[in-house]
Amino acid sequence: MTSTYKKHFVFDTDDTLIDSRRFCGESMARVITKVRPDLNYNLIVDFHEAIRGATVHDLYLKAKEEFKISEDLADLVALDQVIQTTECTSIKPFEGVIEILDFLKKNGKTLHVCTNRTMKTLKPILDQHGLTGYFDQIISCVDQGHKKPDPTCLDKLIADYGGDKKDFIYFGDSEVDRDLSNNSQIEFIIFDQYLNDKNLFKKLINMFLEKGINGFTA
Repeated sequence: MTSTYKKHFVFDTDDTLIDSRRFCGESMARVITKVRPDLNYNLIVDFHEAIRGATVHDLYLKAKEEFKISEDLADLVALDQVIQTTECTSIKPFEGVIEILDFLKKNGKTLHVCTNRTMKTLKPILDQHGLTGYFDQIISCVDQGHKKPDPTCLDKLIADYGGDKKDFIYFGDSEVDRDLSNNSQIEFIIFDQYLNDKNLFKKLINMFLEKGINGFTA
């Protein structure tokens, strides 16, 4: 648990708030097998799983190298973005996400997103599940030109809210998220939803309610 009361809660999105791991892996597999039907679909899904946490651009750059793909990187990314935007209804928040956000908001916390997903593909997902209104800021590091773990975007968010780093905490699922938090010198909690049957937020909200905790405390 955290060492002090926290005022500002910052979240990654993919595999932290939204259950997108399989969808994103299959999106990459669909794109690559479209241009290279000789490649194994499941092998590509597994490859994506092994390198998750990177930007879409970097994922496809690594895939091009791994599978010796000659197609233009920009074309591959564009195909992926089409799938991500037109089929975003397939991506859903994890169980308990709305409840925990609502709980924190009612207890006076500020809530933020700091992610490597582009706003073009993120906003439709948040909007369709009624999540957008919970957040005080939604930041796409990629759109800002400072992909995680570059701390520029997170540092600006901290400065906007007073710059007291002990009041902030970041939730994410990957080494990239850990490194981002370390680079900004704020506390980090790693969330592995998949080892918790995809209901880690539900477990947290139940714990908070049982203990009557007025916010996130030690």
